Amino acid sequence: MPTAIAAQPFRDFAEPASKKSRIPELDGLRGLAIAFVVIFHFFYFGPSAKLHLGVMRSLYVHFEQIIALGWSGVDLFFVLSGFLVGGILMDAQSSERYFKTFYLRRFFRIIPIYYVWILSFLVVATVAGSFVRAHTSGELPDHKDHVIRLFLFLQNFGFMNYSVLAGAWFLPTWSLAVEEQFYLLSPLVIRLLTRRALYAFLCLVIFLAPLLRLLIYYHIPARPNDLSLAYTLMPCRADALALGMVAAALWRNVRFRLWMNGTTALPYGLAAILFGGLLIMGKWFPSHEALQTVCYTWIDLFYVLILLLALAKPHGPIARIARIGWLGELGRVSYCLYLVHTGIRLLCQALIAAALKNHVGSLEGIAGNGLAAVLSYAIARFSWTYFEHPLLNKGHAFRY
Repeated sequence: MPTAIAAQPFRDFAEPASKKSRIPELDGLRGLAIAFVVIFHFFYFGPSAKLHLGVMRSLYVHFEQIIALGWSGVDLFFVLSGFLVGGILMDAQSSERYFKTFYLRRFFRIIPIYYVWILSFLVVATVAGSFVRAHTSGELPDHKDHVIRLFLFLQNFGFMNYSVLAGAWFLPTWSLAVEEQFYLLSPLVIRLLTRRALYAFLCLVIFLAPLLRLLIYYHIPARPNDLSLAYTLMPCRADALALGMVAAALWRNVRFRLWMNGTTALPYGLAAILFGGLLIMGKWFPSHEALQTVCYTWIDLFYVLILLLALAKPHGPIARIARIGWLGELGRVSYCLYLVHTGIRLLCQALIAAALKNHVGSLEGIAGNGLAAVLSYAIARFSWTYFEHPLLNKGHAFRY
């Protein structure tokens, strides 16, 4: 009922300490995001090129077309961050402990497990770096002097000369650097601007980000085998974060919530149109970087609409999918799983290559990636149970 929606108090959308205050739809969307990313990193454009001609290769090529836009799971993470963090800050805008509480909570959520992962690289590089290089295509030594830049969240500026091991260990953290830079700026923006001025500022960011991506794409080419600055710089990805914040502001407007709850054809029709565009991108232009540069905003709009539909229509198909139990479980452990999955994949590849005397076929590669996925989840589950969740409770001891 629309009146029931209007009567509901706003819940704290941060990672809450208690399960009762968690919003299952948001956990499920996080789970979808991490599933997209892991499947893409593990199974896209890999073994299909090596499979023998025939049915297996044909089937795998079709499978790759299905997962071609799995990288956009990062955009879903950005949208969720903008929505969650923006909403928390809007609700606490007048708090006397606004900055202190926000940054302490972010510290306990982000920093400890991230720094542990950096230190674990130093251990693995020292103990097994030569072994990994011997059984992968790696040639560069593991430059430990880069670690200071990682501690400062500067790895998205494109000046990291990664070895194979360091690349697998840290390359996914470019998006974490984007989010940390967003955490530094967003509290100031929300604290200082009125709601009307905030809408205007966010709309300007959404308009300028694609233009900045195009400018960088054509004038600052990416290095070989590296991510483009148009993909990794925070101002270039700010449209996803800004759209999430716009969604948070709209969701705090009772009239908008009533409208979303009462209307069906328009939001689902828009979602279908946006999804059709994603299918076109995935099937015909999966690697066309110039087109993707323009279309990131299209992808972000789709994810914003999916987020709002999941919350506004709890009995709808999107909310039902988001409440699937295993997706919620992946969402809870998604932070550590995102951090570790590519590093664990490389270690599994090196071990399998050593066991098979470096003669790794396509099927062995697929099996190895499957093993890496299981191990990555096991590590993430252990981390959530014994480290992240206790630290999250400690962070939430600080109140606005």
